[in-house]
Amino acid sequence: MKTGYSIRTWKKRLFCPHQDWLEKTEAYYTEVLNFYYGLLKQRQDLWSNSLFQIQRDLEILTVAGRDGRQPECPLPFHKVPVYFRRSAINKAATAVKSSAAGMDCQGGFGAKDKFPDEIEGTVTFFKGMYRNLSDEGIQLKLWNGEKWCWTECTLTGRDFPEDGALMSPVLVKEKNWYMLHIPVKQENEDARTAKERMAAGERVCSVRFTNTDMFAMCCVLEGDGSLAAVQNCRGGDAYRHHCRQLLEKIDKSRAYTDKDNSSKPNKKYYTHLKNLSEHYAHQVSSEIVGFCKKQSAGIIVLPIYNEDFSRMSLYKSGNFSPLHLSSRIRSFLKYKAWAEGILVLEVRAEGVGKTCAVCGRKVKQKGKMFQCENGHEGNRYLNDARNLGLKCQESFRRNMNLQI
Repeated sequence: MKTGYSIRTWKKRLFCPHQDWLEKTEAYYTEVLNFYYGLLKQRQDLWSNSLFQIQRDLEILTVAGRDGRQPECPLPFHKVPVYFRRSAINKAATAVKSSAAGMDCQGGFGAKDKFPDEIEGTVTFFKGMYRNLSDEGIQLKLWNGEKWCWTECTLTGRDFPEDGALMSPVLVKEKNWYMLHIPVKQENEDARTAKERMAAGERVCSVRFTNTDMFAMCCVLEGDGSLAAVQNCRGGDAYRHHCRQLLEKIDKSRAYTDKDNSSKPNKKYYTHLKNLSEHYAHQVSSEIVGFCKKQSAGIIVLPIYNEDFSRMSLYKSGNFSPLHLSSRIRSFLKYKAWAEGILVLEVRAEGVGKTCAVCGRKVKQKGKMFQCENGHEGNRYLNDARNLGLKCQESFRRNMNLQI
């Protein structure tokens, strides 16, 4: 069986005995980053090179060679460790290439005046700038204003997976504390394509998002289309209720905050809303992936709709509704499923609610229920989900038969 890999980010709270060193390291990084950014903006001949080649070219321009060669544009700094420098170069090169590509699309390639004067970048610790990374701690090489010092720091948060390869951590400041975002690379035991899975009769889990207490109706279909299992992911009413409470607090406080000079009034409430959305999106997406693993489903099928229909549906449901949250659930599902060897497909959902999943005859909808011309009846969301899965399976069968 083909294997692959996935990369997910673990977020750890960082406790450093010298927080001012973290701030000085950030400031130093920004200076080095903008030095290379400004230099690279003037060297349009380098923009089309790969990131690795740009790094080599900029090091030749700014760092003395071991053979005594003197650089054209020497670094105006006291001491910059090699991997600290390379991290800044990589980020500066990425920023310039992205801006140049954007201007190229707009017909303005090479217009240097369209580049931002300066950029900001979080410190990425390449190898040589950190060591002894574990669940509980890490050693970071930090700038104290005069010299570089190895500093023992403590980490808190969920443990790393035992089979994961830890990659370069990123320093991120959130409010008054620091976090380390650590990418973790894990092997994926099943990297087969959707076509290969369908040909092997893999089980399919199709999902129907709703605007009720049920965030999602999930059903697993066998390779022949028969129903194997059903799962309801609930909590929509609780999510809507919590959001409504926060919005009411915001409305009540506007009488006192509208006249404030604060640039972000009621920030704590909006932050709570964001955290609430992320919590439920993670909860539902994890529940769907767990259901698929339990039922040995190798493919998740999600509905996609006409763009105008999607925009109108989300608008009518409201920004803090179960249906509106489906966009975030969808994005979380894609990387969580792939990490477990499960593929996520999106299938056009038009028409899935018009026929019966059992016999194919036309249906009439009555609230949350349906009834078909042959007398079959049940939950209409389950019927929609089954039809979506059947539609996906049929499209693959048709394509494979055409190729045969």
